[in-house]
Amino acid sequence: MRSLFLLLILNLSLFANDGFISVDELKKHIDDKHYLILDISDEATYKKGHIKNAILTDIEKFREKVGSYAIMKQAQNVQKLARDLGINDNSSIVIYGHGNPKDLLKESYMALILIVNGAKDVSILNGGYLAWTFESNILSSTAISLPKDGNFTAHYNPDILVNLDYVKSKISKLPMIDARSTDIYYGTAPSVGVKRYGHIQGAMSSFWKDKFNKDEMLRSDDELKKILLVGHGIDKNDEVISYCTGGLEASMNWYILYAHFGVKNTKLYDASMREWGNKDDTPMERFKWELFSK
Repeated sequence: MRSLFLLLILNLSLFANDGFISVDELKKHIDDKHYLILDISDEATYKKGHIKNAILTDIEKFREKVGSYAIMKQAQNVQKLARDLGINDNSSIVIYGHGNPKDLLKESYMALILIVNGAKDVSILNGGYLAWTFESNILSSTAISLPKDGNFTAHYNPDILVNLDYVKSKISKLPMIDARSTDIYYGTAPSVGVKRYGHIQGAMSSFWKDKFNKDEMLRSDDELKKILLVGHGIDKNDEVISYCTGGLEASMNWYILYAHFGVKNTKLYDASMREWGNKDDTPMERFKWELFSK
């Protein structure tokens, strides 16, 4: 067992380390025409101040309602919306938020949208706008940046997003990680918009927020490896399925695995528990109430 653990640690040292860009690195490219900066916050917050040249966007424009859940729109719709933001095929795209509720998750879901549809150079600003203003306030702005037409061509990757039937077929065959908080995972609290309590059978709890410090800076690679990789026994070549309530929380676990650590066979169940937990015949588990009443 000890030798297997040491081998896993050795393999982790080979994992890629990217996906997040630092404030210092972005400052070097702030006026680079190939860089396109996306602000995923709301309009009022954006108008109070944002990174110079940043374009405001709304991830909900990229999603469509299907019954009780929302999922990513099809590639042709994503292509049009991306072009409207000024995204080109050779754009280096940096995504950030302002620390508002769900901003971190909007960042990772926006990155998911772009990567699924073929964008090659996507990163999230580590620490977001709070880190930016702390380190380089002089490069902030209140001027509204209007995008030019882009030429982005969507190339949909069918190997990232998975549906209910696919998840069913993989139960007990590969790691599945639940990005919701532990009380929701264990079924001691409800998940908003979900009828049934608990989690997908065999899934492991991996609360997305545990990957960040209180200042919303990403934890160190050593901490992340212990939490997300060693903790769940995930190897670089493993197939992993990430899910949550409705796609957003799962997108952060997916992004850290896929883009930061290079686990390229990480998949995301977009409809997540808004679909799975509202059906009566999907395999679920939940701690029994008597365990918590003693």
